[in-house]
Amino acid sequence: MLTSLNSWRRMRRAAHEALTKRAVQDYYPIQTKEATILVSSLLTLSASVNPEKHFSRLATSTIMSILYDYPTIMTEHDDAVNGIEAYLHRLGKAILPGSYFVNIFPWMVHIPEKSRILFLISLYILTHDQPRFARWKREARKQFAEDYAMFKGLLNRVRVDLVRSCPEFSI
Repeated sequence: MLTSLNSWRRMRRAAHEALTKRAVQDYYPIQTKEATILVSSLLTLSASVNPEKHFSRLATSTIMSILYDYPTIMTEHDDAVNGIEAYLHRLGKAILPGSYFVNIFPWMVHIPEKSRILFLISLYILTHDQPRFARWKREARKQFAEDYAMFKGLLNRVRVDLVRSCPEFSI
């Protein structure tokens, strides 16, 4: 409990430092550049088909530029945009009340991902290739690993850039 309170205080302090009036002024050039790219992309013919993709690119590129010093994302079909959109879609689906039975029946957390007995039954009798005992748990662990790798990669990129520019900050 105490460690979570301390980490919350550190995050609050970091957010406060990053969102002061002086710090926010440093973001104006990034926002201006992103707004310019948005306007020019909305003036193209492809914007009339799917304009929300351009706004999604703007939001993703702006946030990633500010948080991770990521280079400007020029197209709405970029892998980073698709990865963040997929993550947000899964997150939005997962937090809906009643979207998973495990939210209603907490005891389902104890259901194993795989069962040897079910595997043998499916192998010999049902002829299914893959047992489906707690598929939601396997999918959740797989998605967590993918999302963790994506965000860890972004963080490691910042860490490497920081160490490269200031060797005294070796983390």
